[in-house]
Amino acid sequence: MKKIVITSLFGLALAITLGFGLVPALDQSASCAECDADNLPGVKKAFDAFDAECKKQLTAGQDQKKGCFVSNVYNKVLPIMKALSKDNRFGPGDRLLFIGETQNGNLLAGANRTFQSGAPLDKDSLTIEVNKLDGGNGALVKVCTVDEAGTLKRVDAIKFEEDNTTGPKTLKINGVQGKIVRVEVASFGSAVKKFKYTVKTS
Repeated sequence: MKKIVITSLFGLALAITLGFGLVPALDQSASCAECDADNLPGVKKAFDAFDAECKKQLTAGQDQKKGCFVSNVYNKVLPIMKALSKDNRFGPGDRLLFIGETQNGNLLAGANRTFQSGAPLDKDSLTIEVNKLDGGNGALVKVCTVDEAGTLKRVDAIKFEEDNTTGPKTLKINGVQGKIVRVEVASFGSAVKKFKYTVKTS
């Protein structure tokens, strides 16, 4: 038993010496993780509310799947979705991202924040801009989609290096009509530094 304990301690010490200890894990957790499944119940509520409000705008027998995303219908439903979101039923209000609006954050290493569209999207492509404003930490920004069946899929990512470089990075994703898009910002680096940013979609 003593030999096993000594061997285990030696192995742990060697791992730390080689750089596999707790400090680098902040970067590893950010780069290796897949889409965060938090708030999926809120996403389902958003889909359900959107469907219910859309039905009120359609005539009997009209194809709901197509009719909901026609501009004159969608533009009536979207303000209702914004109003419903104010009580946080779809998720925290400061993490809902309607097209054209901007949200912001300030993360320490190892922290993350997920933003999501407040309603299924009416268009097939979406441009996402993340702008680093300040801080010496890096971040991995994962872009994921959720469909009406609850299927979560990672579709793209943006990486900010662990340095003091600031400025925006953008990406464009396709095939998102009828889906909710989630933008997950995970910071990595020094525990005493930060990653300050804004995120917006268009």
